Amino acid sequence: MTTTATTTRPVSYRRLLLGALTAAAAATLLNTLLYFDGRILGAFPPTLLVQGEPFSVVAVVLFSFFPVLVAALVFALLARFVPRPKRVFYIVAAVVFALMFFTPFTIPAALTLTIVVLELMHVVAAASSVWAVRQA
Repeated sequence: MTTTATTTRPVSYRRLLLGALTAAAAATLLNTLLYFDGRILGAFPPTLLVQGEPFSVVAVVLFSFFPVLVAALVFALLARFVPRPKRVFYIVAAVVFALMFFTPFTIPAALTLTIVVLELMHVVAAASSVWAVRQA
């Protein structure tokens, strides 16, 4: 019986940074498009409040761009302290994504369309975060 050792390339923090910035910009752009499409379809009525404020594109930009950068920072820390950082990151990302799945359901009187669009936004942010890490 022969075994083969799997080699993993070392993490490139430069590629991680470039990937994270690209992924954050892409997530922001895609989620902004989803926001405006959803707004046209009536998913975000003026009565929809997020932390006491009407849901706006500013919230979409903030909650799309910065979480991808935070995910890259988490991966950078894992890369420093964990032997298989990508594997651990993917597990953490899956758990966070699963937990984030329920947050749109906590919005009082949210329309079904609102929940669907917000879930799509979560998918975009999660996929962007994973893509950024794959670049490292």
